[in-house]
Amino acid sequence: MNDTTTFNVNGGQVSIAKDNATIYVTQNNGVPANELDTIMKGIIDNLSHLKEEDAEQIKDIVEMADEELKKPEPKVSRLRSYLTVIAPMFTIANGIPTLADNLQKLVDYITPFIH
Repeated sequence: MNDTTTFNVNGGQVSIAKDNATIYVTQNNGVPANELDTIMKGIIDNLSHLKEEDAEQIKDIVEMADEELKKPEPKVSRLRSYLTVIAPMFTIANGIPTLADNLQKLVDYITPFIH
């Protein structure tokens, strides 16, 4: 007996597993870039309220995350690292609600890419 399977796919993603295989897939369905740009602007615009060293630290990490997120296939390991570095920044942002809110939005934006 000849088992033949044919798939016709237009504009989609197919993942096939055999036997006990497990597939982990992340698909970016055109998440609007302007959402990320809005989050980034909300962070950058509120850094002036911080000490220069703290502002630079936050600016550097969020710009690296922004750059990675805009790639066609962001690296999960890098995004995980950025989340680890962003976490203590909430303490720095304490007292600046808009900055803390936008940092949380960035974390929420990154999270689907790593799960």
